[in-house]
Amino acid sequence: MTRVAIQLPDELNQFVNKSVQAGDFHNADEFFISVVSMYKDQVEEGLSEADQTKLESLRRDIQVGVDQLDRGEGSEMDWDAFFADRHRAYADRHSVS
Repeated sequence: MTRVAIQLPDELNQFVNKSVQAGDFHNADEFFISVVSMYKDQVEEGLSEADQTKLESLRRDIQVGVDQLDRGEGSEMDWDAFFADRHRAYADRHSVS
């Protein structure tokens, strides 16, 4: 398993704690595993077979990229230039000045 650290607004933290105290979950970890699993099922349930195939392919491609980064094969990216280019392309497509 992978450990993930998150920050919650106080009101959501109280909700998680109340759910655990009410006995709905054994601990906060179980709460979040349940919520994320339900959301994953909800998202993937509505996908067609073609979309599920695309999703699986994207997940494989992402894993390839993660593996490459883990091996040190990544490179720096100029995000300002990237977004400036994307904004220019959008403006060109939509005739925005």
